[in-house]
Amino acid sequence: MQTGKLSEPVLKRSVLRRLHRGISPRCREYYGADCAEFFPDDGIACTSVGVPPGFERTPGSLAVAAANNLWAGGAVPSALMLHALLPVSCEEKELQRAMDDIAAAAAGQGMEIPGGHSQVTPAVSEAVYTAVGIGKISRSAGRRLLQPGDELIMTKWIALGGTAALAINYEEELKQRYPFGLIDRAKGFAGWMSVAAEAQAVDESGTAAVHDLSQGGVFGALWEMADRAGTGLEVDLKKIPVKQETIEICEYFDVNPYELYSAGSLLIGTDHGEALMRELSRRSIPAVIIGRVTEDAGRVIRNGEDVRYLDRPKQDGWYQLQERRAGRR
Repeated sequence: MQTGKLSEPVLKRSVLRRLHRGISPRCREYYGADCAEFFPDDGIACTSVGVPPGFERTPGSLAVAAANNLWAGGAVPSALMLHALLPVSCEEKELQRAMDDIAAAAAGQGMEIPGGHSQVTPAVSEAVYTAVGIGKISRSAGRRLLQPGDELIMTKWIALGGTAALAINYEEELKQRYPFGLIDRAKGFAGWMSVAAEAQAVDESGTAAVHDLSQGGVFGALWEMADRAGTGLEVDLKKIPVKQETIEICEYFDVNPYELYSAGSLLIGTDHGEALMRELSRRSIPAVIIGRVTEDAGRVIRNGEDVRYLDRPKQDGWYQLQERRAGRR
């Protein structure tokens, strides 16, 4: 199997179908959902995450990933349960640095870390950190599936997380081609990866379908939202916002920015698009209406006169690049 997220067919067939036997539909985490309400009567939501692609040296980034999932699901993040698998070669100072990074990142997301599990095992050659994020469903949040007629709103820009990862991990190589200022700005995108502000704006503006962009980029998120709701889409490619730094860096690495890790953006389906756009603008959150939801099953991407259909989510661009460079492609 490929590195990164499991493909949609494998996830549905070999994971979710087997795990959900006998479980109440209210407590399941569905494909395309950001989190699950494990205790619906108490309004408790949970999500499970790993370290995002390209951020292995800063494992605290998993706290942002967990918080984003919870915010998108209509929950306020509160806690993080950590799981660490460590190689025999791991030194205690390395472990301490990782714990400090995770603790600081969790605190920045308003999340405490009450505990978890850690062990040393010969089964891994590098440290592997995963976490379960826990949050309380907000009474003001109204989450639903996409509905025909909804406008599709995207906040900020695509591939913020992926661009930051590329700039951080390949800084010296990129500086041989691009101005230092461009690289520094791209690295700074890591500070924009939280979606807390826009999620709170959605919570206060009415019921909506919400999904945070992550692995697979905006194309992956569009497919997942539509697949879960059983709807079609019509999206204008030229309206999808992308930073020039992302365009330059993705072109250098031959990576598709629309399929690159995109933490930092929310995809929102709403029947009150203009009101939500005003609220986002009032909070100084960049946002664009990129398309609409349709009744038919077609998932259409328009680029001027050209029309194409959205494919199933592909392996994230970060992992595609790593495999090319390792000679596995």
